[in-house]
Amino acid sequence: MKKSYLYLLALLFSACLPQSRMTVTNVNDVSSLGNSSCLYALPLSGFAVTVSACHESFIPGPYCMYAAKYLGITDVMTKPYEKWNLSDVQISPYEEADPDFIFAVSSSRSARLSDWLQELSYDSLILLPGSFAARRVFDNSREIFSGSLSYTDLSVKRNFEAGKGIVISETLPDSVRARLPVSKVTHEPVIKTTEQKAEEAANFIIKIRKRRFKLISGQYDFIPDGEALGRAVDELNHLEEEYISLFTGMKSISNHTKTIHFIPESNHESSRIILLRFSETEGFVSSDEADGKPLLADIRDMNKTKGLDDLIMDPDKTRSYLLYRVPDQAVITISFGEEIMLEAVFPVNQFGSLVTAALPEKK
Repeated sequence: MKKSYLYLLALLFSACLPQSRMTVTNVNDVSSLGNSSCLYALPLSGFAVTVSACHESFIPGPYCMYAAKYLGITDVMTKPYEKWNLSDVQISPYEEADPDFIFAVSSSRSARLSDWLQELSYDSLILLPGSFAARRVFDNSREIFSGSLSYTDLSVKRNFEAGKGIVISETLPDSVRARLPVSKVTHEPVIKTTEQKAEEAANFIIKIRKRRFKLISGQYDFIPDGEALGRAVDELNHLEEEYISLFTGMKSISNHTKTIHFIPESNHESSRIILLRFSETEGFVSSDEADGKPLLADIRDMNKTKGLDDLIMDPDKTRSYLLYRVPDQAVITISFGEEIMLEAVFPVNQFGSLVTAALPEKK
């Protein structure tokens, strides 16, 4: 980790010298802490990736086969489908305490030490206990389609037509009552065919259009005005759309988001992480499953602060020192298959160099 443990040992050694007025101890190395100790931690950079996707469902209309014949609408889809599309990717950084670098500090100059720690905290070089835990909101949501992908209003007329009268004789041949025949007429309903119902629906659409034209052109004796006219036209438009969908089909679109977080490892100059997998038929899939294409995060350390690794900021061993870290920069690329969805440069604390700083002398 860029000689971090060597620096830590050197720091602890110098902090415990007799002439030192301050002690700095890693909390992982002690079983108990004194009441007078101040705590601070080195920041650890994490990233939250929010992925947005669109889910689209389609069912064909029950009269789709007759759209061209009765309405002149061509290229109507006749098969249902469901598909998912990855629409957007966003990334946001956050900081939390690095569990390997949490320190307890004791000093006879506690007021000056507290001010110094605050200054380093304002510069985001260290974290104080109130900021050890990152404040993160993970956005995992989905839109619930309130409608129903089904058709109930198929026509404004009955689903059957009355059958023609059929005379049925109840007189037996050679009967003495043959001269007085008795008969009855039955009217059994005949269910309409799908094409007949499609034709009626198409005729109703034409009727809606005619009434809307007369309403707008003022051909009725009584015409609503102002807001009432607008509402009447809107209702006719809505009714027309519903009946046209009987021929063209019905589509439902909903948006979904999922947030994944990751923390780059400090001992890798470059790494690749599978955030999740995404399927055009299933949507979001767990990263450990085989279905779908992977959404990848590539992290590459730019080594901007590499020259600080061997730097001793103040070689005066008679003074007290704190350990902090200068962040380095990294290029983070989010890709889906061959497509680069996002690329950005961020500071990454754990990629940086550990340095020491002496407690300023009292003025």
